[in-house]
Amino acid sequence: MNRLATFDIFDTVLIRRCGRPEMIFEMLARMLFPYDEAMREAFVLWRRRAEADARQHMKGDVSLFDIYASIDPSFLSEIGSVDRLMNAEKTVEAENLIANPAIRTRISERRAAGWQIAFVSDMYLDSNFLHDLLMREHCAEPADKVFVSCEHAARKDNGLLYDVVRAELHPEEWEHCGDNRFSDLKMAKRKGIKAVKADTTFTAAELFVVHSDKHLSSHSMTELASLSRVQRLAYNNNPFDVFAADFVAPAYVPYVLFVLRKAQAKGIRRLYFLSRDSYVLLQAAKAVSVHFSDIELRYLFVSRRALYLPYLAELSEKKYLAVQNHHTILRQSVDVLLTQLATNRQELLDNFGITFDYSRITTRKQERDFLDKLFRGSYAPVLRQRAMNAEELVVAYFRQEGLFDTHISCAAVDVGWLGTSRLMMNSILKRHGATSLSFFYYGVRNDVFPPSAGRYRSFFRADELSTETTGLIENYYSASPYPTTIGYRQETNGRITPVYPEGKHFEESEIIRANCSAVADMAAEVMRTNI
Repeated sequence: MNRLATFDIFDTVLIRRCGRPEMIFEMLARMLFPYDEAMREAFVLWRRRAEADARQHMKGDVSLFDIYASIDPSFLSEIGSVDRLMNAEKTVEAENLIANPAIRTRISERRAAGWQIAFVSDMYLDSNFLHDLLMREHCAEPADKVFVSCEHAARKDNGLLYDVVRAELHPEEWEHCGDNRFSDLKMAKRKGIKAVKADTTFTAAELFVVHSDKHLSSHSMTELASLSRVQRLAYNNNPFDVFAADFVAPAYVPYVLFVLRKAQAKGIRRLYFLSRDSYVLLQAAKAVSVHFSDIELRYLFVSRRALYLPYLAELSEKKYLAVQNHHTILRQSVDVLLTQLATNRQELLDNFGITFDYSRITTRKQERDFLDKLFRGSYAPVLRQRAMNAEELVVAYFRQEGLFDTHISCAAVDVGWLGTSRLMMNSILKRHGATSLSFFYYGVRNDVFPPSAGRYRSFFRADELSTETTGLIENYYSASPYPTTIGYRQETNGRITPVYPEGKHFEESEIIRANCSAVADMAAEVMRTNI
């Protein structure tokens, strides 16, 4: 039995990276007239209406040659010829078209099952050009037929192009897949063809970006929305992948590229991505590392909890309060504070006779009582020794990971907000003669620690990101397979390794997989297309 599977091309098999089709004309204008804004605007206006004008003049379907037949001579003064203009438009189209992964898989499945494959499009571009693109994107094979309306004076939207395909290929069973409700579904059914809907529409989030970007001078956000669409379609609209493609990747990929480009410009040769929040950022950086081969990427196991005790090796109440939110321990849990200081109520009672008759510090008197008992009481010498022991381990870890290297310029990458880790890390490094480490942040609070705690650069300015987003960004966008680092230990081979909470270990999840895949794929595609 001759079974035929045909596929619409645009917005079904091939998707434009630039999103809106009319953006092709704007990108073409930038290529043709890079230094003449007036000519760019005039060309875009002409090109937007040229196809409709040509149709009206010819009373039927038109080719690219027909469209450019009416071009104003003024546009040719710098270009030279109509042929060069048409080739330039084809170049822009070719650079922007990418395969829809889900439909490419469907084509492969139909081909493997013995179906004949063909492609059908209402389009002014010629079949040879489209066939080459489909081959490039691994959707077509040399023998596959491509039927375009401009070459047959017949269109899908009036049903006549389906008649042309039937007359040439004589299918006994025919299935057509496309995105247009009328020309690909309704008209195909009228012709006795099984119609399959290809859902390649933008999600609400993607459409918001596309429409918001219409009046901007840069189209990068629309292009990111288009890449989001490609990414989620590759995973068949799995909910985790949809969220990762529409929200996580567009949020983090520009930040990672910002970091890499700034680091390269400043001569920074090593970037430390801090656990846990920066794990997903590191995956994006790795995906484009070939473009930044002069920058070494490392993952550094640190956390506020792991740095807390080493930071306090000098047993300074002032330094202790400096890293507290708003420089006070009011409203904080006693048990949590004691855990940070390497002790608990029972140990303090049994070994030092220290007690607290409150569970949460609610008054200045209670705050003073807590500080005096921990920093001036009988536990203070023990606290200092524990802090010094912890400091010895973290310094050894920092040396092992190259933070004391004097021959290479380094910086750290984190999500951000207040800069507590920056303050504590640099305090430890400077105490042992190392150079202060500069930081890159996604966002910061308006009370972020000043440059005296180490220089920093933020992708978003202070308070441009609402504090209400902090939980979502840290717990979902920055989900990591690694548990929180709570300390360090020295192995028998001398290496220093991170210590995790009891029972915790490296563990991936659907959220982590989706986020990492999305940011890595989108980062690579952005660099490839130079968005």
